[in-house]
Amino acid sequence: MLIGRIDSGVYQLLLILHIVAVIVAFAPTVAHPILRNRLRGEQAAGGLGAAMGAANRTVYLPALVVVGVLGFGLVAVSDGAFEFSDPWVGAAILLWLIIAAVVGAVILPAERLLAGGDAGAERAVRAGGGVVSLLLFVVLFLMVVKPG
Repeated sequence: MLIGRIDSGVYQLLLILHIVAVIVAFAPTVAHPILRNRLRGEQAAGGLGAAMGAANRTVYLPALVVVGVLGFGLVAVSDGAFEFSDPWVGAAILLWLIIAAVVGAVILPAERLLAGGDAGAERAVRAGGGVVSLLLFVVLFLMVVKPG
């Protein structure tokens, strides 16, 4: 079967797209703290904060949604190699949902405040970014090791 195996062309294409979406979705987790540290103060709170917030809403968050959709697709076309009932798959889905919630409920609102000049919102952005970084590491571990 062309679609239903993990060595099929369709599966491999979905996997490549999934990995690219992960890179795009989590780029700000790595890049934004570095940029904020280099441009402290008014610049980071003003124009840079607004640009980062806009990128998160229009690029990174949609990419995070694509990561999940493609992940579901990978399991669906794996012809039983991976099942939604596998513990690592279920844990990864749960963590993906938590990451999306942290981005939507903590990081994006704090970035809006930061762009408006509220320098105190920087703490929430950093805390949310730290949580996302930690959860990303755990999800990557699950994807590579596939425990259980």
